[in-house]
Amino acid sequence: MTTHWSRYHAAWERLGPPLRPHAEACAAYRRLVGGCAGPVLLLGVTPELADIAPRVVAVDRAYPLIAGVWPGNTSRRRAVNGNWMTLPFANGYFAAVVGDGALNSVDHPAGQRRVYDEAARVLRPGGRAVFRVYAAPRRCESIAQVRDDLMAGAIGSFHAFKWRLAMALVARDKNPNICLRTIYDSFINEFPRRDLIARAAGWDAADIDTIELYRDSTEVYSFPSTEQFESIVPASFANVRFAESGRYELAERCPLLSMDLRS
Repeated sequence: MTTHWSRYHAAWERLGPPLRPHAEACAAYRRLVGGCAGPVLLLGVTPELADIAPRVVAVDRAYPLIAGVWPGNTSRRRAVNGNWMTLPFANGYFAAVVGDGALNSVDHPAGQRRVYDEAARVLRPGGRAVFRVYAAPRRCESIAQVRDDLMAGAIGSFHAFKWRLAMALVARDKNPNICLRTIYDSFINEFPRRDLIARAAGWDAADIDTIELYRDSTEVYSFPSTEQFESIVPASFANVRFAESGRYELAERCPLLSMDLRS
């Protein structure tokens, strides 16, 4: 477990959509997994999805996140400490697998392939996997364009801004993978005056300060395009499709990737 994840839970309440799932996204998840009869595996401890089904098992490798974010174990839900790449469950145990931003917190393509493969292993034949993904647009704006929108007050939240900055960086570098420290360094270099940012955008300074989570982090996130996400889905899945996750800010870049394990 890295320092990044051990600190992440402390800032959880400052985070909002699109980093956390909007109520519209939660409703979209439920529509996609509502017909799956059996236990549902949640990758991560996203509290908004803790009761997405009558039986939910959440897995996260960062114990501080489990302790600080998970709403608690009940007869219907429980969280366990574990690795998504080597899930501690038998083959075919789950009716569905869901993950909110889970695929973006591993590298592309190797890490995402391993998540897909493990999801396929623990799913029952015909089971469904649903991931809300942060997908870089085919034609992404530049850092300068992000800055212009920020100073014009045209970006609603710091969290939407942060993902737009990250996607502009991966577009510039022509690489979907990016170290969180790189996002931090770019923010410091391109936007040195947080007081001016707060005034122009109308953001709370404490929300802007959540960028400090990235300062010394060696974690790598990925922001592939929808085509890149889909291109590495294994042949064991069918009916691969993207669905809207709502109308909240940046929702057009946060589709739900859904797929069914072949029977």
